[in-house]
Amino acid sequence: MYVLYLDESGTGSDTSYFVLAGLAVFEREIYWYAQDVDAIQKKYFPDIDYPIEFHASPLRQKDSDKVPEPFNRLTFEQRKQLVKDMYQVIRNRKGVLFGVAIEKAWCIQEEPYERAFEDLTSRFDLFLRRINVTAGEHEQRGIIAVAESSYRRNLEVLGERFRGGSTRWGQLRTISDVPFFLPTKNTRLLQLADFCANAIFGRYNAGLTADFDIIAPRFDRYETRIHGLAHLTRDHECQCLACLARQAPML
Repeated sequence: MYVLYLDESGTGSDTSYFVLAGLAVFEREIYWYAQDVDAIQKKYFPDIDYPIEFHASPLRQKDSDKVPEPFNRLTFEQRKQLVKDMYQVIRNRKGVLFGVAIEKAWCIQEEPYERAFEDLTSRFDLFLRRINVTAGEHEQRGIIAVAESSYRRNLEVLGERFRGGSTRWGQLRTISDVPFFLPTKNTRLLQLADFCANAIFGRYNAGLTADFDIIAPRFDRYETRIHGLAHLTRDHECQCLACLARQAPML
């Protein structure tokens, strides 16, 4: 069983992009991701024995007055290093990264969240189908865990339609159930999904590439072609990682 953990970024009206992204993790790997994040907490907050909820955006604030407890105990440089440590967990583990960056001006006929969710569900299904070509009796199935949001009802309806049915890209064959929703405080993997979404959002909304470049090798790919990242934009000449992969011929 693989679990795809998803979170969003760019829901504000003052942003040009919306991003939905996260990690697909084999069930036995979930424990080790949690251990890695627990180790980061112990490194920066050795006196706190309850799980801290990590999010990327507050850690990036330069003004310490805008940084919530307990992160305001750290200097800005320490918070920057903490963010890098989180991205190294994503890069160094075996999870597979999926993300959709949607230019809002491109997506005026439909809800960006729903379009992104349908896109990622299809990509996750194709990833599992590739695995199952050689899986034999150990065929893998998938389930999707989504950070709580105001879109919950819409996604539940979409998920019910997809289960046993199809998306605009074809029939789903490996998704076991409708998506389930959790507060990010309840699982380290949703906190890591927040960092994934934040890095992709920074890349497309503001041209910030440092964090994106750390995790880029984890995007789902088959041979030389990247399948785990989509960029939906009006710019037909875009040369980003996702657009170049779409233009490249299949090998």
